[in-house]
Amino acid sequence: MRFVSMHVRYSLVGILLAALLAGPVPGNAQTAARNAKDAGEAASSSRHAAFGHVLTRYVDADGQVDYARLKRQADSTLNPYLRWLGTTDPSGWSQTARLAFWINAYNAYTLKLIVDHYPVQTIWAITPGPPTPPKKQSPFQLEVGPVADTVRTLDEIEHEIIRVRFDEPRIHFAVVCAAKSCPRLRREAYTGPRLHAQLNDQARTFLHDDRKNEIPARDGRIALSRILKWYGDDFGASPRAVQRSLAPCFEGPVRERLRRGEYAIEYLPYDWALNDQALAEGAAPGR
Repeated sequence: MRFVSMHVRYSLVGILLAALLAGPVPGNAQTAARNAKDAGEAASSSRHAAFGHVLTRYVDADGQVDYARLKRQADSTLNPYLRWLGTTDPSGWSQTARLAFWINAYNAYTLKLIVDHYPVQTIWAITPGPPTPPKKQSPFQLEVGPVADTVRTLDEIEHEIIRVRFDEPRIHFAVVCAAKSCPRLRREAYTGPRLHAQLNDQARTFLHDDRKNEIPARDGRIALSRILKWYGDDFGASPRAVQRSLAPCFEGPVRERLRRGEYAIEYLPYDWALNDQALAEGAAPGR
């Protein structure tokens, strides 16, 4: 009996050693990865909330920005969030959490680009040449800062990451390029759990703003933002398909006509003037 007991003891030791050498149990590894993902997303919510405080403080109800005050206070308000964006890798998060991260990154670095060069009348005045597009050197191709450990441009964030990795046309109602004809800059940060509701609200707000879209306009026509011309393929392969994609944001006869693609489409001029509270109030930028 003593021999059997010792034999069993050595066998158990061997099994334990083998388990240790074999590495973690797959189920435990999956649990650890899931816990890490959940922890990362939870931490991101608090960081996005800090950016939300910046937006609430410096953006008014019309989406206009107090760039003059933000420029004076960016070191203690905006820049800590930018530093977090630079060192955070969202690749293991849920799709909605990742998309919220990249939308916030675009909007935060657009604010930084403006305040770094403020006062300016338009984002296009940042680079040499006329302050309107098209021009050889685009401000959207300037390196603005690190996101996920890589220095990015605004074009890269929008066109090489957001539009390529996420099949989500509503992002065009959320990314804001600092122009009056852009969608209204939201006074809160985007977050994974609320992203779809936030994007739906942005879409409705933008499409019902008759300074940016006229739906309907007149004589069986609708007048749309040029955003829907530039990125029409993201909404549908034809003018009718684009109208169908907009229909859920409307009610009654307008919704039915959009759903059937009955309207003729024209596009409104795009106002690149800065979404600056000072300009909206008639003062010179920076005052």
